[in-house]
Formats: sequence, structure tokens, C-alpha cells
Amino acid sequence: MKFHLLGQLAALDDGQSVDVPSGKTRELLALLLLSPGEPVPHREIVRFLWPGEDTKPSNIRQYCLRLRRAVGLEVGNSGGATHIQVDPASVDLVRFRSQYATALRTGNPQKRRGALLTSLAEWRGGAPLEDLPGEAFAQRRSWILRELHDAFADCVRTDLECSEPHIALQRADDALVHWPDSETLLGLKVQSLGALGRHYAIDPLLAQWKLRFNRPTAHLLLARTSQENILTSGIKPPDLGVLERLNQLPAQQKQLIGRRSELKLLADVVLGREPGSGPIAVVAGLAGVGKTFLAVAAAQHLAPNFPDGVLYIDLRGFSTLEPEEVASVLVRFLNDLRTTPATVNVDGLVSAYRSALSDRRVLVVLDNARDEAQVRPLLPGQGRSAAIVTSRRRLEGLVVKEGAKPIDLAPLDRHEAGELLKASLGEERMGLARPFAGSLLDYCSGLPIALRIVSAQIGRRQPQDLPGVVRRLLEDRSGLRPLDLRTDELNVSSLLESSYRLLPTPAAKLLWQLSVHPGPTISWRAIQALGHDHATVGRSLDDLIDMSLVTEPTLDRYAMHDLVRIYATQLADQQAPGDYDESLRRVLEFLLQNAWSCDLVLDPDRRLPITANGEFPVVSPRDHAAATAWFDAEYATLSAALQMAGRIRLDRYTWLLALTLLTYQWRSHRYLDALGHLTNALPAAERIAGPEDVAMIRRLLAGTHRGLGDRARAMAELRGAVRTSQDHGDLKGTALGRYSLGIMLHEDGVTDPAVAELRAALAGFKTQDDRLGQGAALDGLANVHHQAGDHFSALEYCRRSLALLEGTADLNGQAHGSFTMGRIRAAIGEHDAAVTAYGHALTLYRSMAYPSREARTLVRLSDSLSALGRDQDAEQVVEEARLLLARLGEKNLDAAVERQRQLS
Repeated sequence: MKFHLLGQLAALDDGQSVDVPSGKTRELLALLLLSPGEPVPHREIVRFLWPGEDTKPSNIRQYCLRLRRAVGLEVGNSGGATHIQVDPASVDLVRFRSQYATALRTGNPQKRRGALLTSLAEWRGGAPLEDLPGEAFAQRRSWILRELHDAFADCVRTDLECSEPHIALQRADDALVHWPDSETLLGLKVQSLGALGRHYAIDPLLAQWKLRFNRPTAHLLLARTSQENILTSGIKPPDLGVLERLNQLPAQQKQLIGRRSELKLLADVVLGREPGSGPIAVVAGLAGVGKTFLAVAAAQHLAPNFPDGVLYIDLRGFSTLEPEEVASVLVRFLNDLRTTPATVNVDGLVSAYRSALSDRRVLVVLDNARDEAQVRPLLPGQGRSAAIVTSRRRLEGLVVKEGAKPIDLAPLDRHEAGELLKASLGEERMGLARPFAGSLLDYCSGLPIALRIVSAQIGRRQPQDLPGVVRRLLEDRSGLRPLDLRTDELNVSSLLESSYRLLPTPAAKLLWQLSVHPGPTISWRAIQALGHDHATVGRSLDDLIDMSLVTEPTLDRYAMHDLVRIYATQLADQQAPGDYDESLRRVLEFLLQNAWSCDLVLDPDRRLPITANGEFPVVSPRDHAAATAWFDAEYATLSAALQMAGRIRLDRYTWLLALTLLTYQWRSHRYLDALGHLTNALPAAERIAGPEDVAMIRRLLAGTHRGLGDRARAMAELRGAVRTSQDHGDLKGTALGRYSLGIMLHEDGVTDPAVAELRAALAGFKTQDDRLGQGAALDGLANVHHQAGDHFSALEYCRRSLALLEGTADLNGQAHGSFTMGRIRAAIGEHDAAVTAYGHALTLYRSMAYPSREARTLVRLSDSLSALGRDQDAEQVVEEARLLLARLGEKNLDAAVERQRQLS
């Protein structure tokens, strides 16, 4: 008779199953077969069959009798113990243990393998003692499973020793079905894969196992010299004392475009020539900006300085794959350095790694790092080794603690980008694409990965098809679709996505909100206006800057690369309409409120339907210079905002922003910009504003045409503005229009109509009790009478004008009045008084940062100084005027000076 314990309990007689009663009889048989032929104490039987009960010996004898009747074998009781009379070899568990013990004593691998296979053949795959209840049987079952596990592991090791890696892999897989959490079996599977050359399958296997069981796996990759851990069958284990020169750098194109200063700085840092820095360089920058290319090129260049070689690892910090684990990288490096750690925890691996580098000169390139925690254990310790780290993050923790040198990598400049495009396309295709090169460079904005992708898109087409291909690429440049070669590594959108998904929620929101802002830069105050509290804005900006998605080109002004802006715009398009619209309203209203606050300083008499509501922080410039400085800083942003507002028909901002900019534009000679903005503002105002506002825009259009020298169009706009104001009973608008008409007529030499219009304007301003308007009209009359030769009437009008304007906020009116007074005094030969008047006008114009009027005043001042015989002073003043005119873009300075002299 034979018995099975390695699975469900069974008794066989000549191959036929013997019915064993269930319950205690069955349990008693199993317990006695665990030690066949040996006495089992009654107390042990009680522990298995009646745990926790006080059972009488008569119960045991009763079940022994039943068992004897069931299996027909001798079951004896004596001396407080029970035994069953069977041949031990009839029990499968005994046979398994016997063969396994024989295998362990056998030195020959092939014979050992045969004994192991024989022992394992006893197991039918189920759980030993599987149908027997109770904690005692469960414990014994666990012990047997451990023996089976060890036998399987020894068999896989012997398979490898016998140069049978395919069989070893299959056996390891079979065993892992039963023991999926076995680190030993996992390690043997790793070794089998390595022996088969299937290294690509190891990392995913370990990652999946770690994720499932939350246990470390890196140490399973360590190379060992002991026989049971040989990684490759049939090959002598590596000599851990012999280290060949390492060169692990990946292949890449040889040509590095630009980056000379960065390459030199990298060399100085790595070779210890950079003052105040350790031999660690951190290259940070936007995805696709060329960090890896630069690091590898630098390492290739510097490799001869490191006789023990170069270690390289892509840490996959921003990959679609999981980032490399520190322990896994350390194990890999230790294997490469032929070093075995004393302990296999992370601290032990780090210690062994740094000790291995301490007496060697190795360059370590840690590419695509996610954060400081991933990098820090991989940096060399004290010694002659060095490291280059690349990351989209700035890794400032390494700068502070490890003394690393930060190297911020910016996109290529336009010339370098053109060179890269040419190098990528080749001479023939570059020649065909040259008519479109400027647009391609604009689209890619110096980002090397974008230039290479565009080049690849063009390069895979036939030369004759290139014009059509490039045109199609440029048609799609409002998005990122042209920058996709259908792989994550060559897809700009995917590269940016891998940065975006690591952002905290507030920073992720701020990124798309920044795309709503028209750019090209955005101030700290404007960012606050997006609706975040001060602390959140600060943290979120730090996160975006750290991730190289936002830069700070000047203090408290922030910018995004053009392609990041496109990506962020796509994110904005995915937001709820209400969220997007509110962000857009905040952006434009902030700009409008601040522009209006500054414009009121430059032109205190202008009235617009804009009300400060306290929703946003608004600048309060103390003088004209401060207001002008704000416009200088924000002009590009305001222009972009006007363009955006006009494009999406936001009429309120299209016309109001244009008017808040106008004074600044006139004073800085940006008449063409003003014309474009006012041309868009007019229909917008006609749709939503009142007739007095439409008339105002037409008056300002007239002034802009006048500044551009188109007097006919200026006069037509003015007359139309006056008619509109008169038709709608707008008395102030009528007075302003007639004042401007008077000035235009005076400039054209038409004296009597000019006087009539100016007197009508003066009367209109008086009815409105408009002090500034009266002052302007009187100044106009002074100029008309001066031009007509009636200097003393002119002098009286000028005095009355200055008296009205004195003490007001209208510095421009006061300056012009003083300038007029200087001209009149000069005309009647009172040059000392003229110099005084011109000096006062000059002071005011300078305080307003009004360079064109300053230059005109300087020219007139030089004439009076010459008349007084102060030729040296006159020459100095003219030279100042020439410098100002040059800054205003004048080429022929002599002609420009003469033109200023002729202007009234």
C-alpha cells in the first residue's frame, strides 16, 4: 500500500484508491504517516486532532480501531503513543525528502539534477495535507511547502549550472506560480533571463514584482562570485578585481551647434577649475533644449581626463517609464566597477560605490534626473571623480549642499538655430526650404528637439515635395502637431506633458492661466491678479521655474517659451468655459486698470469709462517718469493684449486699452502702432460705446495721422469728429474737435479760420468750466498770433494760458506754454527770458520722459544761446538734441535738427 501526503491525503492498494473515512480517522492517518513506523505521543495526537480539549486515551484507541479497519494495517498503542506499521518508502513525502537529501550530497551537477527531478516528481502540485483542518496541520503544511520551494530553487540553480537556461527559466516560472512572492525564485528567474541574454525583460519583471509586493529588488542584480549566483551559464564568473576602462556614453550625432560657453564651463567645473564649485555640474533646462546632447558631448570631450572611464545612466526622471530606482542604478554601477558590497541595503550600496570611486578617476553622467533624492546617492564622494547631472528641474538642493555648479541651458539663438536646421536638413534640402526657413525658425523658437523633428518631417519627403510639406507644417503651427514623430521621445507635446503631470495642482492651474495672458512677459502683480493668494503664487511660480516651464528673464517678470505657451494654451482650451473666461477677464482688466492709472498721470484731462474697483493691485506712479517706465515695461504685453482682444472681439478692451496707450505712443513716436490700435478701436467703440467716445477716437486718429504727416486724412477725421459731437450735443467733444482743427489750420498757415476755431473752442471750454481746455486754447491762440507776427498779443495769450495751467496736473500743457513763451521772447529779442522759458519747458519734458519735445526744445534753446553769444553752450545743447534724435531713430541728424527748428 502507498500513501500520498504531498497534496490531498490518499491511500492506494495496488494502484486502487482505498476509502479512508473522513474526520478524525483521516486526520489520525495523516499524522501517523508524517512519521511512518515511529510512535506518536498521545499528547501530540491530541494537539492535532483535539486542540485545546481534554480528550481521554479511550478516544484515541477508538479512532485507531477505526483506522485499522479502514486501511487494514497494524495500528498499535503502547506506552502513551501510537504508531502505524508501514514501509516509510510507501509515503511520497518520505521519498521526496530522501531523494532531496541525496541530491544535496551529490557533487556532480548532472546527477544532482536527476535526484532533484526525482524528488520533485513526488509532488502532484496541490498543497500538502490540503484537506486537513487545524492550526497544527497548517503549520506542518507550511514546513513542507518550504522544503518543496527550496528543492525547486536548488533544481533551477542546477539547471543553470548544467547550462540549461531555457529549462531553468521555465522551472522558475512554474515555481513562481506556487510561490509568487519568493525573492529567491525571482532572483533565479533574473539569472536565467541574463543567461539567455534577455536583459531587456529584467527591469520590467523586477518593477512589476516590486509594485505587487512592495519589496526592494535591486540587490537581485548584484554580480556574485559564489557558484549558486552565476548569472551566465557556462561562463566563468567575472573577476571582481579587474576593471576594464568604462565608456558607457550613448551614441549621438557628433556635431554640437553652439553651446561653446556652456561646454567650457562644464569642462572647468568637472576638471576642478571653477572657483567656489565642487566637481559636480547640474545642467537644467526645458524639455528638448539639448541637455543630454550637451552632457554627452562634454563627457566625450573630457573622457581622456578620466583614465578609469565614464559611467552613464538615463535616470528616466521624466520618461513615460518609471524612474530608475537608486538601488538599481547603484547595483549596476557596482557590477560595472567589479565591486561587491558588504551589505545590500541602500546605505551599504552607496558606501561600496563611493569607496570604489575614491581611488579611481571616473566621470559619472546622471542624465534626466527627476530630483535631488534620486541623484544624491549616485554622486561620487571624496576623491578624483566628477559628475555631470542633467534635469528639467534646477536641483538647487545639490547647489546648496553638494556645492554643485548650476548651468541653465537656454534655447539656441537664431543664428545657432539656423545652423542646426541646416546641419539637420543638409545642403540640398536646406536650399529648397530656405524661403520658409525664417518661419520654421520662428515656430521652433530655438528649441533643438523641435528643429530636429521639423527637419525629420521635411527630410523623409522627396525634394520636389518640400515646398508643399513645409507649407503644411506652417499651416499647423498654432498647435504642436507638426512636432510629433509618433514616439514619446520625438513628440514635443509628450515631452511637455511629462513635466506637466509632475506639477502640484496649483502650479498646473497657473501654467494654463499664464497662457491666457497675452505675453510675451508677465509681471508678478499680473500673476497675482489671476486669483491666487500671495503664498500660492510664490510656490507655484517656484514650481514652474524649477521645472523649466517658466523663466524669469528680468526681476519679477516671467516668460514662457513659445512652444510651452502653445502647449499651455491647449491645456487652457480644455478648461471649463467659466474658468477660462474668468482668467481672461482678470488678465485684461488688470492691464486696463493699470494702464489707465498711468495714462491719467500723462494726460490728466482724458476721461474714459473705466472705474477702479479695488479688485487688483494697481500702480500709482508718482510722476511722468514712473508712468512712462511702467509703459516701457508693459508695452509689448499691452500690444499683445490689444491684438488678442481684437481677434476675439472683446470690444471693451479693444477700444479702451488702445486709448490708455495713446499718450505714451505719441510721446515715444509709435504712431504706426497707435494707428493700428485706433483703427481697430473705432469699430469696437461704434458697437458698444457712446457717440462722444466714437468722436474722441476720431479726434485721436486725426492726431495720429498728423503725427505720421498725413494731414489730409487728419483733417477729414477731425471734421467728422466735430460733426459727430455737434450732432449729439457733446459740447466738450465739440470744443476739443474745434481746438484740434484750429491747431491744424494754424500749421497749414490758414490764420483767420484757425483763430475762429480756437476762439470757438475757448468759448466751449469756458461753458464747461474746463480750465485745462481753456489753457490749451489760449496757448493755441498765442502760437497763431506769434506766427502772424503779432508777438505782443501772443505774449498776452501765453501769459493767460500759463496762469490757468499753473498748479494743475497738466505738465504737458505747462511745458508747451513755456516753450511757446520762449519762442515769443526770442522773437522780440528777449533771449535771456527765452532761455529761462526754454529751460523750464525742458525740465518739464524731461520729467515726463518726452524725448521728441525735449529735442525740439533743445534746438530752440541753442538758437537763443547763440544769439546771446554763448556758442559753446549752444553747441553742447545741439549735441544733446542730436543724441536724443538718434535714439528716436533719426538717421540724418542734421536734417532732423533743422526739421525740429522749423516745427512750431
